[in-house]
Amino acid sequence: MKDINTLKKIASMVFVVFLCSLTLSGCSGLGKGQSEEKTKTLQALTGIVAMPTVVAKEALGLGKGEATPNSVATVVDSVIAAELGKNDKVSIVTESRLDTLLTGAAGGRLGQMQVLGAKLNANAVLDITVTRYQERDGGELSVNSPASAAFEMVLTHVESGMILWASSFDETQEAVSSNLLAIGKAKNRGFKWITVEELVRLGVKERLADCPYLQK
Repeated sequence: MKDINTLKKIASMVFVVFLCSLTLSGCSGLGKGQSEEKTKTLQALTGIVAMPTVVAKEALGLGKGEATPNSVATVVDSVIAAELGKNDKVSIVTESRLDTLLTGAAGGRLGQMQVLGAKLNANAVLDITVTRYQERDGGELSVNSPASAAFEMVLTHVESGMILWASSFDETQEAVSSNLLAIGKAKNRGFKWITVEELVRLGVKERLADCPYLQK
């Protein structure tokens, strides 16, 4: 009987040691992950040039509406100005100012970015391209087709041409009845069908807020 009790005690001790080893291993792995996360650093930027919005030819599609590439660009540029205008490290460039700054610039896209960087004391350029801009067909309470929009944002390092950050937005508004997961989003939008301009404004604000290089 004593031998059996002794064996039970030894087995219990071995099991405890095994659990401890698993716990220590897990803690060790977590510590390593945390350490690696802390060592990740962002590229040091002296400044960022926010370029005028580009609207792709196919963005407006064949739908009816009064939107034009210029009016769409104006909408997005106004959001950029409102969100980044008070950020000291961001230089917002209008289309007319861009033409002046790039007079005589050569060397392709990268060469142009380097010219802008030198003139505006910046080493990164933020590009925004709208690839879809479809107005809703209907009103706030009901629609035949909802607002739909898509755009891309890319932050490029001037000297190397390396992409530092990129984000995209692609959404067609959905009814809560067809997607219960969208109820939070619908609540923030007043449970109504919004216009494509409102959709784009919300999307641009969300994406800019997620860019680590644009945090004050």
